Amino acid sequence: MATSTSNFVPLESRSSTAVPSLLKDQYVVEGDDDDITAREQSETPLPIQNNKQIKLKVRNIDIIKYLIGTIAGKDKIAKFLKCILDIIKKVSLLFPMKFYNVDTRSLATIASQLSLFRAIMRFGSAPFTIGSLINMISHNKNLLKTPSVVFNPSILESIINVYFTIFDELSLLSKLNIIKNKNLRERISRNDTLATEIDSIFSLQKACISYRKNRIQRNKKNDIMAKIDIARFTMELISNTPDLLLIRSPRIERIVSLFSSICSTISAILNLVRLWILAKDQLSVKL
Repeated sequence: MATSTSNFVPLESRSSTAVPSLLKDQYVVEGDDDDITAREQSETPLPIQNNKQIKLKVRNIDIIKYLIGTIAGKDKIAKFLKCILDIIKKVSLLFPMKFYNVDTRSLATIASQLSLFRAIMRFGSAPFTIGSLINMISHNKNLLKTPSVVFNPSILESIINVYFTIFDELSLLSKLNIIKNKNLRERISRNDTLATEIDSIFSLQKACISYRKNRIQRNKKNDIMAKIDIARFTMELISNTPDLLLIRSPRIERIVSLFSSICSTISAILNLVRLWILAKDQLSVKL
């Protein structure tokens, strides 16, 4: 919850959940999709805090090398490439006479493989996410005795993470054709999209709260990161919304789908910008 802090933690951990937000749009340096959303908080490496720090000059090539070496970095780069391929494919389908030489099938295949690559990197965190929620509830049994339990931010965040992670991983099993039942696959796909939307809304809310706090504290650095989070979660929310709509006109569907891909691309770029800033801070510090 793909959370919105400026902390950088190895993605190996997907967010307080799956990937993380820096992965999904969530659970991936975050857990889009993000996260991240709450997911992405744990997907980004945390800057080392020490009183004896020396700032070093960091080359761009060092930052690129660092990002490629992290799961979160690989995930966000893959997401960006997939979004670009989607846009090229959809523009070609909208204007076939102008882009007749574009092999849309090959583009779709490559984009699908990139999506599968990202899903595989996020896979496996469901048991730990569920265990974390159970552990939280078992140590705070009084929470269950009050009607306001569903409005408790920590509990609500954990519930959303569990919902998102479960259907994210079921979606992968569906893509791998391990789940074959057509009706079940459709339900999984719809719940996966819905979970992403809920995750984006919750993450956007957290980013807005963080932005207000930073403005009050006049923390310029965190203020910039909060603005990036608000923008990327907004784009993520918009990009996923068309998947919940039943559009019957093929041409309108293609136009809406193209707009969705553009929003998703903007979100991917903002994710990379966020990771770039955090990676630069991480590499520029010498103890």
